[in-house]
Amino acid sequence: MVLISLIFTTQQAADYRIYVAAGRVMIDEKANPFLDEDMVETEPDGIVTPHAQYRYAPIFGIALYPISLLPKQVYIFLWLFFNVFLLYKSILLFREFFSELKSDTKLFGITAILTLILGIRFWGQNLQLGQTTILLVFLSVYALQLSRKNKPVLAGLMLALAIVTKIMPLLLIGYFIYRKDFKTPVFTIIFTVLLVYLPALIVGIDYNNFLIQEWYNIINPANKEYTLETKTGIYNLSAFIFAYFTEMPDDKITGNRNILSLSYEIAGILTNIARGALILFTLYFVRSLPFKACKSSVHAFWEFGYICLAFPLVFPAQNKYSFYYILPALFFMAYYMVQKYKAEGGLKGIPLKILIPMSMYFILTTLTSSNIVGKYWYDQTQFYKVITFGIIALIVAYAQIKPSMLDTIQSEKNQ
Repeated sequence: MVLISLIFTTQQAADYRIYVAAGRVMIDEKANPFLDEDMVETEPDGIVTPHAQYRYAPIFGIALYPISLLPKQVYIFLWLFFNVFLLYKSILLFREFFSELKSDTKLFGITAILTLILGIRFWGQNLQLGQTTILLVFLSVYALQLSRKNKPVLAGLMLALAIVTKIMPLLLIGYFIYRKDFKTPVFTIIFTVLLVYLPALIVGIDYNNFLIQEWYNIINPANKEYTLETKTGIYNLSAFIFAYFTEMPDDKITGNRNILSLSYEIAGILTNIARGALILFTLYFVRSLPFKACKSSVHAFWEFGYICLAFPLVFPAQNKYSFYYILPALFFMAYYMVQKYKAEGGLKGIPLKILIPMSMYFILTTLTSSNIVGKYWYDQTQFYKVITFGIIALIVAYAQIKPSMLDTIQSEKNQ
């Protein structure tokens, strides 16, 4: 973990430095970190550095302020080590949902390694940029585990910590309500409100209220920037549909990619329909009426994995690093494929209807890195939103693997 952290420290964790700078801007200067012109950091050594706009809850940057007093390379390393540690802990946390993996160390080790290989592009991107998605996934799945252990206070705290880091896990409140856990959402809301207003003790009520309003203006889904997402590196449904069904330009690359020339209004309607379809498809995984608890831990992990998988597609402004949220789904797929490989004595045991989309996923999301295909072709993969195609292929494979299929494999092994 130290070695991996040191390697990625050389990349300078650009996004993490934004969070640290925001803490200094809020504590030292009482300026507005949500404005580009105010995101100018004065470091302890006197160096003045301009940064990109801060987009997280005020408490996140403020909580990092003590760390910002350390030398830059030290606090970058500490953040990366923390994330590598959470990646390791997340894999261990996933294991807790599968009884066989808890008893079979070798099977778990192979599953873990395959999971890391399948998701290397996304956890690597998070470490390279110093992003927060590794933290979000750990907190989200930990909240699920605590909920299933009937610990709603701790589950609510974990989910609240995730929400005030990045708003995306807010949707998980709906999942817990659907699964007849009403206490976790209540404690989540209580802790979220407390965490949002806690900085008032440090920066004052008026300034904290100002920061909350500025933060809301950033995350408001009605913002025009989320309606027309022209950035090259955005891969969610909005960017994908507008790219292929309108003449919306890219902010860096010129060329034709659209197969239709619909109006932006029609494309917006199509985007919301596609988002709604992905959300409704959750019912395929939960397989029960509302307000019924999920009895099987494997089934709970399977349905939760799909919800996490859909997050980066449904939410606006999702870059490559956001797709680290697919890690639970990759773990489930890896476990299934390792089981089938062992049971059938090779790759021939994995059905082609699973192997083909999984291969497409890996090729389109991982083998399209600039380190592999070069800068020109990498830019083209961004222009054509190739990663989005890969995630769709993963959904196709994931939807075909049901928890009962794992039970069948286990029964055949026992026989």
